[in-house]
Amino acid sequence: MSSNRLSRASCGCTIERLLRQEVTYIFITGAQKQSDTPAGKTFIAYNIRVCDTETKRRYSEFESLRRALSRLHPTLIVPPIPEKHSLVDYAALQTRVKDDLPMVEKRKRMLQTFLNRVANHPELGLDHVFHRFLESGVAWSDVLHSPPLSQLPKNPLQMVVSKEANVQAHKYNTVLSSNLIPIPSATYVLKSPDPRFEESEKFTFRIANYMSNNLDKSQRKVIRRLGELANDYAELGAVYNGFSLNETGPVANAIEKVGQAVDASYTESAQMVTSLEGEFAEPIQEHSQFAHIVKQVLRFRHLKHAQMEMIEGSLESKKENLESLQRMESEARRLEEAISRERTIGSNAVDVDELNNNSSNDDIPGTMSSTTVNGNGYHHHDDMNSGINNNNPYGSHPSLSSSSSPPSFQNDTHVGRRPATKTWASPVKMINAVGHSLQNIIDVDPEATRRNQIGKTKDAMDVLQEALEITRQDLAGSSTELQSELDRFQREKIKDLRDMLIAYAKIHIRYCQRNLESWQEARAEVDKIPI
Repeated sequence: MSSNRLSRASCGCTIERLLRQEVTYIFITGAQKQSDTPAGKTFIAYNIRVCDTETKRRYSEFESLRRALSRLHPTLIVPPIPEKHSLVDYAALQTRVKDDLPMVEKRKRMLQTFLNRVANHPELGLDHVFHRFLESGVAWSDVLHSPPLSQLPKNPLQMVVSKEANVQAHKYNTVLSSNLIPIPSATYVLKSPDPRFEESEKFTFRIANYMSNNLDKSQRKVIRRLGELANDYAELGAVYNGFSLNETGPVANAIEKVGQAVDASYTESAQMVTSLEGEFAEPIQEHSQFAHIVKQVLRFRHLKHAQMEMIEGSLESKKENLESLQRMESEARRLEEAISRERTIGSNAVDVDELNNNSSNDDIPGTMSSTTVNGNGYHHHDDMNSGINNNNPYGSHPSLSSSSSPPSFQNDTHVGRRPATKTWASPVKMINAVGHSLQNIIDVDPEATRRNQIGKTKDAMDVLQEALEITRQDLAGSSTELQSELDRFQREKIKDLRDMLIAYAKIHIRYCQRNLESWQEARAEVDKIPI
């Protein structure tokens, strides 16, 4: 274990101290069937040993451990565990799959590989959740319901994953969990994708499809046929041994030796099937799963990038909305100022008319009148002293009739003018009427509503701006960490493929050598038959 790895984090627990030793290897020493007393169900418990520390875990606990590590470290490539079996597998076998000894042995090997890959990982091997899994006497359900797992959000996009960001990583983030922060869908298309990760995604998708649909499937088919061949060798060897009983002398000995060679071919074929299963087929299946895990990690980084772009879009939309509200506020203020000026001008104009009318009436002796403005904007005069008017010695003036209506409304045809239509007295009344109508349509108090919207928009922009800064830093840091993780995995994959191909060659060489020895002995016995 490198010093760089140790310098990054340390929990100081017993398991960590044991894993620091270079020679430490995690073993699964056995598997026993146990029963769940309350439910009465049986399960397989796997014995895990780290130096002198031993504990037992069932398959579902391995599964929850891997899921927990994936949630804690969404940008890391967490090694896979053997896949669950489908209902078809259960239906095809007379006994349950968990009682199938070869399947249990296969799980033991793959789970042991999983534990050691996690322990050797520069980040996952330091995680205390992993250490708790290996500790003796620890209830795993308690670990799942305690920090840090209990503090994780349901959506990993609501937490910061990069240690290079200026906020605490791998924990619930209140800013990113706000209702204002958008959550992108898996189908979101990036506006400005990173070419490096685009190429990585294409390469990984191609490798995943090839590993799953070609290499893994073909290798399973070969192993199945080799197993069938081994069974055929077993039957053929029994036939040769029975045939030798019907002969005597060198012929019987030669037939018996051929039968023994066929039995050896059966034994070596079965051994080759077992070796290929453990040293080649299982690593192929593991790397097929690895390819899909890399796809998931790249997909998370894609969603993180999409989240940043969506926050940028939301922030831009809020800015445009704020500018629109501020323009409305500015227009409203100018309108209020215009209304105020119109009211002032209108009131001053009425005072001037009254002064003019009063001054014209003062020219008539004995008359006191006031100028009023009727609803239609026409001026008329009412006598202030009706008694004087009734006792006027000069009699009734033709223009002052007893009717309450102005002369112009009694008979317009007599004065030679068109009938008056109803008009606005001044711009002030028109503006007041329009403003009153808009006020009823928009809100009871549009000014308060608009200012409230401006305040809320500014608050939302502050949250989005903070979230954008966090997301940008998190994306940059997680991209760097993910690129480093992909490089590490690529080096590990190349080493694994090299070891797998060497093992594949050695298995076939050993098979051929053992068979060659058996058939050379059979040939020597056949050569003893006299011609």
